[in-house]
Amino acid sequence: MIRIALLPGDGVGEEVLEGPSRLLRGLADRGLLEVTGPWPVGARAAAATGGVLPEETLAACDDADAILLGAVGEDPTVPPEVCPRPEVALHRLRARYDLRISVRDIPVDEHSDLTVVRNLIGGSYGTGPADRTYSQDGGEAVDVLRLTPERIAEVVELGVDRLQQRPPGSGGGGLVSVDKANLYATGRLWRQTAEAVARARGVPVEHRYVDRAAFELGSGAEVPAVIVTEGLLGDILSDLAAGRAGSPALCGSASIHPGPPVQGRCQGLFEPAHGSAPRRAGLGRVDPLGGFLALVALLQHFDETRALGDRLRAATHTVLHQGPWTYDLVPEGVAPAATTEVADAVLAAFESGAHAEDARVEPAGVEAVQVLHEPEVRVPADVLESWTVGVLEAVGVRPAYARDVARVLGYADLSGIDSHGIARLPAYVTLIGAGVIAADGEATVHSDGGAVALIDGHDLLGHPVTTLALGEAVERARRFGVGWVNVRGSSHHGASGSYVYDAAKLGLVGLAATNTGPVVAPTGATRPWFGTNPLALGMPVAGEEPMVFDMATSAVAGGKFEIALRLGKSIPLGWGLTPEGQPTTDPSAVYPGKGALLPLGSDRERSSHKGYGLALLVELLTAVLAGGPMGPGVGNLTARAATGPPRTSHLVVVLDPARLGDPARMQAETQRMLAELRALDPVEADLPVRTPGQRSAAERALRRAEGVPLDRETHRALVALGRQVGRPLETAGRA
Repeated sequence: MIRIALLPGDGVGEEVLEGPSRLLRGLADRGLLEVTGPWPVGARAAAATGGVLPEETLAACDDADAILLGAVGEDPTVPPEVCPRPEVALHRLRARYDLRISVRDIPVDEHSDLTVVRNLIGGSYGTGPADRTYSQDGGEAVDVLRLTPERIAEVVELGVDRLQQRPPGSGGGGLVSVDKANLYATGRLWRQTAEAVARARGVPVEHRYVDRAAFELGSGAEVPAVIVTEGLLGDILSDLAAGRAGSPALCGSASIHPGPPVQGRCQGLFEPAHGSAPRRAGLGRVDPLGGFLALVALLQHFDETRALGDRLRAATHTVLHQGPWTYDLVPEGVAPAATTEVADAVLAAFESGAHAEDARVEPAGVEAVQVLHEPEVRVPADVLESWTVGVLEAVGVRPAYARDVARVLGYADLSGIDSHGIARLPAYVTLIGAGVIAADGEATVHSDGGAVALIDGHDLLGHPVTTLALGEAVERARRFGVGWVNVRGSSHHGASGSYVYDAAKLGLVGLAATNTGPVVAPTGATRPWFGTNPLALGMPVAGEEPMVFDMATSAVAGGKFEIALRLGKSIPLGWGLTPEGQPTTDPSAVYPGKGALLPLGSDRERSSHKGYGLALLVELLTAVLAGGPMGPGVGNLTARAATGPPRTSHLVVVLDPARLGDPARMQAETQRMLAELRALDPVEADLPVRTPGQRSAAERALRRAEGVPLDRETHRALVALGRQVGRPLETAGRA
């Protein structure tokens, strides 16, 4: 069992370790590890004991397998003259345990994690005072950059180890070695040694000059999985990667000793890379994610706690992508969360992952992913709808538009389409706050007065834009028998079935389609090009709810991956591919934006070319006809990846069946056909033949009576959203 010594340290250190400390003590109570401290270190230790590294702290570190450090450095409560150089404590700890390799992990974006491995001894950091000279008159200064094959090899070896240990879904490319071989002799030695080590380990390695590597990190190019490089170069590149991620807090740093411990039990020191940040200390606003990322690195370093580290990584990424966010990451227009709120959210996501693991059934099928356990909270549908309107109005959405969104989300939630219901609201609010989706404005209708119209959505929410399109199509169907309305410049419009359901309730036949951001690989391809490109049909039926057939043209909707990720479940083979084009049961290796979803049919043997063809059909009927962007030109509904409006295209077609004969006869015939289908003898007695929309209709009746069920993670996210915008949800939920 590993033992961890807690050293909060100076400045913001205590605040960023408060959440990780709570988690560690909880794990210790369950007998999963041991934890000691907090132990004094740095400026605060000097003020209290007279030394930056008291003997009791050293003894505790000797007796621990790893140190979790908050920060050492300037502290607002300690006058500089009391402790002019608190960082000496960090240098002494590294020297005492020979922590000569640095490993930094950065969640660069929603697609990729980057690990930077570099040396802390040797190279530009030197090996001792003789490598630094500075003339007293300031006339000359010399720093010796000294490397040996042994120091280079151990960095590359650890880099290969980290590459092979990466958890599923970390994204990114392979191993990249960075040097300045076109200028420095040490760079040429680095390249030669890195090539030899990688070859011996059977791992391909790419070599890049540091200026090229820096350009690629800054320009948004694909991120390597692991970079191995000299100390100073790695220091700069890891900070650049954190800048691309959005905050200096998004970097967990580890100082590692390769091999058996040289003093006591200690194998490594783990800390956030942002330092003590004295101006942020004591305000309760600093980002704690760096502390959690440091703990992720610590737990993943040891075999016996690696699974806990992987789970904490998933929880930290959940909060990073879904919120709440502190001041450094919060989108414009959204209130920043306090340090403790973000920490609470990470801990809740971690526990949610634990509950999901307890309920795991392998392999998970479609039904298992959707219905794993009874959700903890149910909210009355009318309460949820009115709260949604209030939240959207609070972030500047026009009241009528807010009601359109709430109606469409409510349809999905009542129908059991949880992936397209209220769980989408935080992403919409984030995109509105970031200016990616317009909260107000007017869509423009272009028409010559006939049966066909084109609407420009001007980057508004897709729900009111498509509601307008439906209204235009209904009005034209009443006049001409059919109304055909294309839409461009819109955004995600929710469940397409909602609009054809509304048309069918009017006694009309409705057809709706939309393209979406690229997540689906065409048959035979490894990379995504199409969206899930759903297609929906609504038909009125005599004596019962409308028949709604709403399908993604992919093997499953993207929302199924979101549900699997929230609940920590695997997915069936045939849903998606890894970035390397391999089938997988790990949702995090596919979604969001890592690998690719598969078309309907999954593979050639199961006729995936038909799903591919349907996706192409939707792209033609929406984007091409409307003049909107196609395939990779369409934006995805992901809060942190969005760089501009999604510019989604839709199609709404409405037919008045009265132009073809007696509508009552058609509705009766439809009902008779559905009844005959349901009466067919099933292959399995407990799995009767169903018709499209049958289950959703039954679910609507149940949920209207009992409330909309919310899984733990969705409820937590909605509660946090309500607090951010001043519209609390707590009073609406019931257990």
